[in-house]
Amino acid sequence: MRAILIDDETNCLVMLSLLLKRYCLNVEIIGQFDKPRLAVQCIKDLKPDLVFLDVDMPELTGFDVLDSCKDIPFHVIFTTAHNQYALKAIKYSAIDYLLKPIDKEELITAVQKAQQHPPQYQAQQRDILLDYVNVAQSLKEKIALPTSDGLVFIEIKDIVLCESEGNYTKIHLSQGRAAIYTKHLKDIEELLHGQSFFRVHHSYLINLKQVVQYIRTDGGEVKMSNGKHIPISRQKKQDVLDALSRL
Repeated sequence: MRAILIDDETNCLVMLSLLLKRYCLNVEIIGQFDKPRLAVQCIKDLKPDLVFLDVDMPELTGFDVLDSCKDIPFHVIFTTAHNQYALKAIKYSAIDYLLKPIDKEELITAVQKAQQHPPQYQAQQRDILLDYVNVAQSLKEKIALPTSDGLVFIEIKDIVLCESEGNYTKIHLSQGRAAIYTKHLKDIEELLHGQSFFRVHHSYLINLKQVVQYIRTDGGEVKMSNGKHIPISRQKKQDVLDALSRL
């Protein structure tokens, strides 16, 4: 894979280059840039297979770089220090990222995943990422989720509920569809925070807009649009009622 490295910190470029040359022999570095504007032109000219892209840069952010190159197909792996907003935007689109200082095993895994994912995923992932960055949270419409088979792109409004299955999460969609997400339920809950979702039980995250009936039982339960009855934890009962009343 032909790769371009972009980071405004020279020492980070040097370290990433050393790690790639030592542990990722299938990656050929064709350019390294500490000035993102120059990198944009190089991406357009050389059309790399893979770009390692820092998020926080003073001249252009990593998101700006992607926006400037959105018509060029390439895999991207973000490199970033811990930045909660940036990480959430990246996770929303299921684009790979590496936290600095970069761990060699995580680097190897990220490169392997880039090789495995077909190019058609890239345009959709970038669209979701840039929508997240540029559009208000309430207007976001899609989310990308890693599954055992690759990625699925889901309309948020179509999610009825999310159900914990050990280390995985089963996402129940409208019209009886379902997908298995290869992460914990708490990861989905974090991604969908600010949308119309509520953790009613340790095993269930529901879309409040898909509730068709509240049923008064000991702890309470809700009937969802797909016909499933979901129990409510006793301590969450009043919070759920309050949330439903605000819809």
